[in-house]
Amino acid sequence: MSASRDIHDKLVPATEAYVGETLHTTLGLQPWLETPTLPPYLRNAYRILQGDLGGRPALWLFAHDEPTPAAVEKHMTVIGARWADAQIVVFDRLPSYVRRRLIEKGISFVVPGTQLYLPQHGLDFRSRARRSSEVRDALRPSAQAMLLYLLLNPTGSQRVRSASTLAPILGQTLMTASRAVAELETHGLADVHKAGRIREVRLPGEAREVWAAAQSVLRTPAAKRLALVGEPPAFAGHCLLAGLSALSRLSSLAEPRTPTYAMDRVHAHASDMAGAVEAREWPSMAGEAGSSTVEVWSYDPLPLSDGVVVDPLSLSLSLRDDPDDRVQGALRRLLEALPW
Repeated sequence: MSASRDIHDKLVPATEAYVGETLHTTLGLQPWLETPTLPPYLRNAYRILQGDLGGRPALWLFAHDEPTPAAVEKHMTVIGARWADAQIVVFDRLPSYVRRRLIEKGISFVVPGTQLYLPQHGLDFRSRARRSSEVRDALRPSAQAMLLYLLLNPTGSQRVRSASTLAPILGQTLMTASRAVAELETHGLADVHKAGRIREVRLPGEAREVWAAAQSVLRTPAAKRLALVGEPPAFAGHCLLAGLSALSRLSSLAEPRTPTYAMDRVHAHASDMAGAVEAREWPSMAGEAGSSTVEVWSYDPLPLSDGVVVDPLSLSLSLRDDPDDRVQGALRRLLEALPW
């Protein structure tokens, strides 16, 4: 609790200064007398102070941690049984994804120096373009692979996940994994919590919600497609079924005449695929018996798979532009069936 006290020793005056300067008002914060009667989980989650906002009473909930938007909504409902006026949650920092969810739920909140969102008072002062040149329109392949791994394994074991533990799982160097973690955090798609000397990586919310929020920065993993006479060479043990071949294994769709496989760039380069050409340059091979298609992926599909087919999230990304309604229906049912 000492760490939380240290945070609030700065957060409370920072909030008074920020809101005071923004709205030209004085909050007059003081302890809320009902706090000792609240359940322990609420007393442990917030430092609660009563104050004023624009001439109306308001309860200010200074969060000790970063509870999920769903948890905040439940907490405010419980407190609302004892307090009929406005409630405002104050955070030291918030990932952009969590901010969006709070706004969608109409929850008033303040991040001192950054954002003030008070829909009950008709106020919404959002931080202006603090967009770093490091923020990309799409995730790097290493960051996308890391995010998909976290989404596919939202709980997993009790082992702490950090750049150093995720790197060997994903076949990345520690430097690459560290950069991927920083990139996900910048996009609001991962939270990093310090546990001693370890920086633990967590999803900022429920896996299904994070997946939906990440769509605009996710790209197909298939960098290019090769048409090949026959099957991929034996060396391609790093091959997994992909495309419609994978979807047919995971749904009721009929198996395509030409199988599709996926492998990463490194193994595709090392494989002896004599005669392979860009699929777009040899379209007649697409349905030719005895041929196959090899998708060369921007990241290794193996660490994300638990079988002979690529993982469902990467598969969905690789086929999301397919115009066939049957394909899109099968993908939708596949994602709905995931145990998120």
